[in-house]
Amino acid sequence: MEKIEHPVQSLKSLIKSTLLAIVLAVVILVTAILPAEYGIDPTGFGQWLGLTSLSARPDDAKKTELACDSNTSIKEDSISMVIPAYSGLEYKFYLDKDKTLDYEWQTEGGVLYFDFHGEPKGDKTGYFKSFQEDTAGQQQGSLITPFAGSHGWYWKNDSSSPINVILKTKGDYQVLGHP
Repeated sequence: MEKIEHPVQSLKSLIKSTLLAIVLAVVILVTAILPAEYGIDPTGFGQWLGLTSLSARPDDAKKTELACDSNTSIKEDSISMVIPAYSGLEYKFYLDKDKTLDYEWQTEGGVLYFDFHGEPKGDKTGYFKSFQEDTAGQQQGSLITPFAGSHGWYWKNDSSSPINVILKTKGDYQVLGHP
């Protein structure tokens, strides 16, 4: 029987491999993980790839709130968004108190968990009010806003395939989009 020998790595090659792995880990951290998870993008590469939009958190929306002025008029919008597999996406509008938001959304290709909610302007406590929370492939209705602030949906796709959402809105609002 022939004896098989496995090559023994030298200490020098192990150190080189370890250093290369550390450098690659730092590059991935700076260019992908920080922009996607925390919205920190020192290189601009995460923005270019669209990774910074994945870092949207409810607290971030409060920082980007815009005030509607009295010249805002009723508008209608329609947007199509892709919710990646095993991922979530938030889409918001700014509305003043007692304004009406008419909405209708539906999916192409499955159902999503959703939370239709609002966050009061200027709130520092993290408070939000859920108007409806469910799993569905469509929803329509009308909301008269109980407070000024950001209002919108968080959709979560628990499936292994991306799901397209088409959202149609009408009202006196400003689009915040993906905060």
